[in-house]
Amino acid sequence: MLDAEPAAPPVPGTGNVWRFYAFQLTAEARFDSAIWIIYLQSRGYSLAEIGLAESAYHLAHVLLELPSGSFADLVGRRWSLAAGAALVSVASALLWAAPSLPLVVLSLFLSGAAASFRSGADRAWLYEAVGADADGEGGHARFAGVLGKVLGAAYLVGAAVTWLGAALSQVSYGFPFGLGIGVGLGGVWLAAGLAEGRRERTATTATGEVRRHVGEAWRALSQRRALAAMLVLSGLFWTACTVAHLYIQAALSARGVPNGGVGLVAAATLLVSAGGAGLAGRIAVLGRYRLWFAILAAIAGAGVAAMALPGLALALAAYLGAQVSYGLIEPLLGAWLSRGMPAAQRATLLSVESWLFSLTMIVAFPLAGLYAERAGWGALYVACGAATVVLGLVALWLPRMGRAG
Repeated sequence: MLDAEPAAPPVPGTGNVWRFYAFQLTAEARFDSAIWIIYLQSRGYSLAEIGLAESAYHLAHVLLELPSGSFADLVGRRWSLAAGAALVSVASALLWAAPSLPLVVLSLFLSGAAASFRSGADRAWLYEAVGADADGEGGHARFAGVLGKVLGAAYLVGAAVTWLGAALSQVSYGFPFGLGIGVGLGGVWLAAGLAEGRRERTATTATGEVRRHVGEAWRALSQRRALAAMLVLSGLFWTACTVAHLYIQAALSARGVPNGGVGLVAAATLLVSAGGAGLAGRIAVLGRYRLWFAILAAIAGAGVAAMALPGLALALAAYLGAQVSYGLIEPLLGAWLSRGMPAAQRATLLSVESWLFSLTMIVAFPLAGLYAERAGWGALYVACGAATVVLGLVALWLPRMGRAG
């Protein structure tokens, strides 16, 4: 039976966990994250073309999320993480070159492939490393706290490199892209050195047949209606969040903010998200995640919608407040989803969330760019904020998913 499969034992060695932390920090070290849209605009690409390229990023997720999740379950989490880091370097090099739209599209596709190999595998590795399966409710809350700290540290590093990459781009765009290539290669080395506890395998996982493994995961999901509903809601929620986050570069640039200022805002969003993520462990022990999700989503939605305000300082203050809520939501939601998944399919099922998110983003991101060009950035941010609030309210009506639901 799927539910009878024992979880992997904790990964041995404190140093091994710290190696994972180091890998996660390299995954957040995206030196081009605040300037890549501006960079492509400087190369003559329109927002519609950039939106098309971003759709290729999400197309990679749609095509590769489930196969890469099965790869992590069958072959090993660390090899999936290493493959993702290697693809980051290749994608950064192609985006830096960007001589034509097809190569830009390919770069974003490979970047999406890199994220697909990391998503699911990282949280599945950590969930088993902290023994969350074995310790029940206490392990579940502990995982939320540990994940919050990992994300918080990653956001802090991300804030520093985001600002640094934006500042260096004012000297030469080669600096942020070159650093991104190097960090990706370092991530390959860190991931390849991770140890994994020996996993109990079903007859299917023992054969290494990806197609059958994905089918097994879907059967497990069909038996868990509350989990399936929450995965769909999560994908839509992060779509609204991501559209607002990615277009903040262009929205601020349209208001006359220079690259360095855009990088400073992007870094500040990561800093406040780190603060929110660091508090997740305190909320996790209280349970009632659906109520916390609804409250935090309402706060986040109001903050995003406030980007429509004419006063830039007030708009940015509200937007940063939204990022605190997002920082809290991510580890809480990650723990909530992980607890309802069988260990043998966990990486694959965690990939379903990203798959649904990317399926939506393929359509939502370019349409959002076109909508902003016609109706203005304020209208786009009001729409994203309203969607965030509504999805938070919908969570209150979903079926319960365990005692913490």
